[in-house]
Amino acid sequence: MPAVRPTAHLNSQPRLGPVNGANIKQHLNDKVRPSRLHFFGKLVQTILLRPITTTATLAYRIVNLLTWVPLKGGLYKVCGYHTKSAAFFESEYLKTVKAVRDVLFIPSVAIRACEDLVATREKFVDDIARRPSQDYLNVQYTKGFQQFSSYMHGCETFEVTCPQGIIEFVATSDAALKTIMASHLFKPGIMAINFGSPNVAAFVTEKKADGSVQTVKVDAKSLWREPMSYHATNGKIQSGVFLVPTNLPKEALDRFKQAAEKMAGRKDITCVKTNCQVLKEAGFSIEGVALEGVIFPKTLMEHLLFRNVCYTDSKGIKHKVHFDILNTTQHSLEDFFEEVDTAVVGTRLRHRRRNADTVEDQRARGAAAQALIAQEAARLAAAGPAQRNKDEYLGQRKVTVSVPSFLGDAIARIWGRHTMYEVDLSDKRKEISRAFQGLTTHSEGGKTAKLSPFPQEKPSIGTRLKRDLFFSGPMIRFLRRHMMGRVDVIHLHTQDIFKHLKSTKGARLNYVLLDDKVVLARVQANGNSDEAHRRAADWALSKHALLSARQKVYCAGEMWYDATKNRFMMNHDSGTYKPSPAHVKVVTELANRIFDAQNFDNVFEAESGKEEATKVA
Repeated sequence: MPAVRPTAHLNSQPRLGPVNGANIKQHLNDKVRPSRLHFFGKLVQTILLRPITTTATLAYRIVNLLTWVPLKGGLYKVCGYHTKSAAFFESEYLKTVKAVRDVLFIPSVAIRACEDLVATREKFVDDIARRPSQDYLNVQYTKGFQQFSSYMHGCETFEVTCPQGIIEFVATSDAALKTIMASHLFKPGIMAINFGSPNVAAFVTEKKADGSVQTVKVDAKSLWREPMSYHATNGKIQSGVFLVPTNLPKEALDRFKQAAEKMAGRKDITCVKTNCQVLKEAGFSIEGVALEGVIFPKTLMEHLLFRNVCYTDSKGIKHKVHFDILNTTQHSLEDFFEEVDTAVVGTRLRHRRRNADTVEDQRARGAAAQALIAQEAARLAAAGPAQRNKDEYLGQRKVTVSVPSFLGDAIARIWGRHTMYEVDLSDKRKEISRAFQGLTTHSEGGKTAKLSPFPQEKPSIGTRLKRDLFFSGPMIRFLRRHMMGRVDVIHLHTQDIFKHLKSTKGARLNYVLLDDKVVLARVQANGNSDEAHRRAADWALSKHALLSARQKVYCAGEMWYDATKNRFMMNHDSGTYKPSPAHVKVVTELANRIFDAQNFDNVFEAESGKEEATKVA
């Protein structure tokens, strides 16, 4: 059985009173400190294994850089793809630089593991209610689950808010930077930490005299190039990941502004270090970490995601800070910070390209940005503010999110992240059973309403290979063990479940309906990847046999959200179970009843059209 890490409802209020070492997780984004045994294992791993793995990676990168890379890059040039050749050379070069860095940083990683091993928990109170997302966002949004891996802390699942209608546009000052209008996204009176690619900036929003929203940020430069300034940005901020504190006392914003103004003019090695100094001056701290010693953006993000963050008020009381995570990019958390990490080691290359920029190019980008900003403002004004349906009377449903084991997480770095979601329907067992009574099939010598895996009387060679080898019982147990090293458990209202499903933006999900739950997995977890090994992993790790653990099911197929129809579409595409169109019709009718979908404008519908041969799934 995988280890279970329980959480309470996502919108539950924080616990009152002092906390001293208790591992309490009330929200999916809350932190649970690993045990000392965990950090001891990391220390041993860092000393004994990390030197071997990082050195082997570096050796591979160097050999690759001297052999295959020139050959492939030269082939691109010969074929006339000069830009693609240059981009390929740069990408492989930066991967090699990162490998060198990983080798050099082994001592600092070991020191960090040792410090965490002996660290004591800090005392703080958790006594300020959190603000819901609609209190500080101006736009519609969806919420989804995304995972993030840290060498020191492992893999965790986080709830991520994805704003709708906010578009990225190229920065006027730098063609490599993407920006958004924070004044369109946020209401006045909030503070946030912005992770761009690769710049970091803490900022606040304020209401201007004309009623519009202004953003004022800590603008710091890397490599001691320019002094830090605290200034207005005309509403613009880099697109990326935003951490928004949702339970700060009223004084916190004023103290942040005072700290930023006081420290204006300082120079540092990175913008991260400058922002951390400002945050420390304003009263913020991270448990077990010296804020002034944090230099890189990915390191800061790991600390904020996996450790307790506190704010010490003017009376000396230390309050726990809770964050909402917003993502305005098309990347997952993990993919975005991999991009950020690469951009950090390529800082000199970016500066060289920026210095070669022309005034004409900057003016053209500025004109294009102004047009996009005007279009976005008109579109958002027509859409109106975010609304939330009151559906508390429907109760909550337990949702489990798979978190890979240590081995599964290591493999995911190669094959891509694959996650299984289970929605608990244990209170609907009888209703599900009754709904399928009229759809009996002959299975294993008797009549049953359930479908068996691989039911073909004369299976083909391909089906036999899948049944007896690729998706045999032992293989499925192995895959599920490492895909679900443990599960994070949360409780969601119906409307929150629909928002999570809509956040997939039309991507197909494989589903299986069992006695007491429905299991979901994204069919193309890696998107439209052109890497063969990732496509193969997507095919294998979303299979219905894997989702069901080869149990009998009531139905299986695909589901997706069709924005044009405002419907959740479902079909019976499953070569493993071969359900009929009648099965999927029953499933949609069940879903509409269980979730009272008609009243909440989230209707499920069976895919219509001519009969197609069911594809192998």
